This record gives sequence, structure tokens and C-alpha cells, in this order.
Amino acid sequence: MISKVPEAFMFMKVGDHAREDFNSILERKNQEFERTGRIFWGYGGMPCHPLRQVQPFARMQVKKYGAVYILMEKIDSHADPDIVPATMYSEDGVNWNKIPDGIEIIGSRYALILDEIKPGDLEISVGNYEVGIGPSRGKNASEYIQGRVDKACLVSTSKRISPVESKIKRIEICAKLLKPYAVILK
Repeated sequence: MISKVPEAFMFMKVGDHAREDFNSILERKNQEFERTGRIFWGYGGMPCHPLRQVQPFARMQVKKYGAVYILMEKIDSHADPDIVPATMYSEDGVNWNKIPDGIEIIGSRYALILDEIKPGDLEISVGNYEVGIGPSRGKNASEYIQGRVDKACLVSTSKRISPVESKIKRIEICAKLLKPYAVILK
């Protein structure tokens, strides 16, 4: 478990997904880690494209800080995508590999590659952070993470907004991203 909020990290809202409750997902993913030494954490949506945002962001942060983490806020989610398991993944969108035995990714277009998932007990004032990469780079995280935007690559900012306007996020789960950090699925 990390004891303080890093200067740069990936943030994601998490919850029930594809008719599976969140606790079952965590249990399944921890079993995957025990069997394979890594976790493929599925996700979708436009923010945080694996090739254009997550991989370059992660490489920059690993070079600067030695590691990059994902901090997860548990929410009441009822994401109900098609329950289709991924069979292949790509680090570059060109070359494809079979999903490793012992790993199951359901109803997702992309996946983060994670080390062991650990409990967290942090509060983040997201007004102290801004989007660190992509078309919304520089936008304050408190303004960016709202509505259907549920994930972002964030960096500490000197352009902080007032504590009254800043949203507080409670982090209950965290993990370190592992190379190649994120992949495309099919």
C-alpha cells in the first residue's frame, strides 16, 4: 500500500462490471496475480487510450519517479457491456498475442497491466492535479473527472483550485502499473 498520494498517477473509478460484483472482480484478479504474476485490468471509454495516453504517460513517470501507480475510487457502478471475453492483446495495435492462460478480461476494449492490487486508504483533493497527457492536458482534474469521465492520467499542478471547489476522492484500491502499462484487446 502506498502511504501518500504520488506526484503523478492514473486515477480510475471502479465498481461492478459486466454483471460481476466488484468484490468478486477483486478476488478473481488477485487469483490471476497469484497464478501469473500480473493482472490485466480491463477498461473502456475514450479517456486514457493505451497507446496515445497511458503508455507515454507511464514511461514518463517511471523515468521521473521510478514507478507509476493507479489509484482507484470505488463507486456504485452498473456497467453492463457485452459479456465477451478478450482472447488477444496488443501493445502497439499491430502485433497481437494470445491472452495468457489464467487471465480473463470481460467486456473491455483495453487493459492496464498491474502488479498486485492492494488496499488503499487515501483521500485526494483532485483540485491539486491536472490532466497530464492528451487532448485535455492541463485541465484541472476536479473539472475533468465528472459525468461519464471516470479515469485520467494526472500530475500535480501549481494551478490549484480552492479547496471548496476541489472534489475529494477516497482511494480504497491501488496498484503499480507494469510494462507495457496498457494494451488494446480483441
